[in-house]
Amino acid sequence: MTLQATFCATLVDEWACCGVTDAVVAPGSRSTPLAVALAGEARIRVHVMIDERSAGFFALGLGLASGVPPVVLTTSGTAAVELHPAVVEAHQSRVPLVVCTADRPPDLHHVGAPQTVEQARLFEGAVRWAFEPGIPDEEAAHTWRSMAARAAAVAAGGPAGPGPVHLNLAFREPLVADPGSLPAGRPGGEPWHRVVAASRDAPGEVVTELAGYNRRGVIVAGAGAGDPKAVQEMGRALAWPVLAEPRSGARVPAPMTVSAADALLRSRGFTTAQRPDVVLRLGAPWASRKVAEWLAGLEVPQYLVDPHGAWLDPARSATTVVTADPTSLCRAVLAAGPRAAPPEWLRGWR
Repeated sequence: MTLQATFCATLVDEWACCGVTDAVVAPGSRSTPLAVALAGEARIRVHVMIDERSAGFFALGLGLASGVPPVVLTTSGTAAVELHPAVVEAHQSRVPLVVCTADRPPDLHHVGAPQTVEQARLFEGAVRWAFEPGIPDEEAAHTWRSMAARAAAVAAGGPAGPGPVHLNLAFREPLVADPGSLPAGRPGGEPWHRVVAASRDAPGEVVTELAGYNRRGVIVAGAGAGDPKAVQEMGRALAWPVLAEPRSGARVPAPMTVSAADALLRSRGFTTAQRPDVVLRLGAPWASRKVAEWLAGLEVPQYLVDPHGAWLDPARSATTVVTADPTSLCRAVLAAGPRAAPPEWLRGWR
């Protein structure tokens, strides 16, 4: 068992949860861990293409025909470079594609090791998102599913529309091993992140969900949270406290405002008694480590709202990433006639 085998199996399992059905593999040594994981996943069809350039265009065709991002995998070095024409075509034609290039570890770069080139920004300017997680690390295991889900979601259609994403994955020898236990996924095999983009001002399904909860919720407002009055009015209608960071502009004298959130959340008794059922996060993350730790430890639905589709989620705890204007979202929830939480919930925060 090796950590990188577990890492690869986790990525593949999460991609299957996200609806990925096909992978195209151009065989090579360094890509073995991910190729083996793909071959072992019954929910994903694996197509083997010897030539990397052909593999790229075959994957492009799969994405074009289905609208679902396929995975295309090559080994390191010039093999990865051969994907560039297909990546550019996917970018120009808005075709979903998850491009995975295996790489050698950092200590084999710039020392003359074979099949080693600068791959991290290989497709710069032609991908919707690129990420290089480094050698699999157990301390980062909680981020693996988020990375896979984000790659699939951005490829399927972020703010810039569908297109290619690039994951550059470094592996060490030994390259063949059995995976261990995978980090747990979402209940029911749901994707780690659901992504919802506003068609106009606010996504209707999210508005309906927030307005109909009738449960204990919390609004966490950071920089860029939107119009303070709209945030406060929505909090009042939902009977949800507003945890307002100074940069949010929402830390104003109001019945819903909780300005001492950092101090309150240091109390174990308080956090046990006042555990929310849902969290609405507006704007940038708080600078407070205590608030960040509290959010990371909540296993409840968390909506992250940003007008530009930014993934402002260091702990990878957001279950739904919403591209929408926060002010418009607040006003849409108000207009929907939201159901308020039980009155004792808000009293507990005062």
